[in-house]
Amino acid sequence: MTTTIHWPRFLIVSIVGAILMLVLYGLWTGDVVAGMNLAPDLPSRPPEQVKPLLPFLSVVSITQLVVFCFLYMRIYPQRTLGNALWWGAWGGFFMVLPDGQFFVGTPNQTWGNLLMGWADGIVTAMLMMAFVQLVYRPKDENWTQPKVEWPRFLLLGIVSALLVFGLDLPFHMFLAPKIFTEYPAHDFPQRPPGESLPLVPFLFLTYLFQLSFFCYTYLRVYPRRGMGSAIWYGAWLGVWVVIPNMQFFVGLDKYTWHMLAIQIPEGAILTMIMMAFFEWAYRPKVGAVSLATAE
Repeated sequence: MTTTIHWPRFLIVSIVGAILMLVLYGLWTGDVVAGMNLAPDLPSRPPEQVKPLLPFLSVVSITQLVVFCFLYMRIYPQRTLGNALWWGAWGGFFMVLPDGQFFVGTPNQTWGNLLMGWADGIVTAMLMMAFVQLVYRPKDENWTQPKVEWPRFLLLGIVSALLVFGLDLPFHMFLAPKIFTEYPAHDFPQRPPGESLPLVPFLFLTYLFQLSFFCYTYLRVYPRRGMGSAIWYGAWLGVWVVIPNMQFFVGLDKYTWHMLAIQIPEGAILTMIMMAFFEWAYRPKVGAVSLATAE
């Protein structure tokens, strides 16, 4: 089974759409959200340090949205405006969930600012998908997605989230500071333990949703499954899901290249481990894919 993508046209439309979304997002956050003053004491990087990083921010943000569109093409073989908007809604939430993890660790970050950031991201994703659906006009495929065995999937989704949660937090709190110098940077702003500890249940919920979505999209992007596909998906989508780290790196004061360079591969390695576990434990049935009209 294959996904029909006319690559030159797809890339042109998705890149143009991503640039347009970034312009709209910048206007909205710069002119409207900034005036709301939702987190006045947030430790933001000084403007003179942000300016040289804007090309990096643009590249990773455009890449994020282009990959988001590619996922839509793989997850929804029947493409309609309704499906595009629905993917923009729940897929957009999947994309911005890491903001909740930064919320727990960032001092003076507020619930209002977090919720506004989530809303901004979801609306941007929905507008992006509407643009791609209407301009690119992708054709439907002649195959349908396999059914998900929901009880087993939900159980293993929770176990997979626990696995990553149990590996990720000790790595950042105990292991990384011992094996890397200046991790985190000595002057990196962090929420006081008295404030962050009560937020750990919320932090776990962000992991639970994010990693369950990760496993679910794997079932859709690679319907024929296989251990190789699972590990490969963990690698490339693992880098994609830490793009918010790259975006926060630009805006958050004292966030160093050294820290970012540790977090990106660590995130991908964890999702590769998770996907290997999920593929082994879920044991999806390859023959369950509906190919009646395709073969």
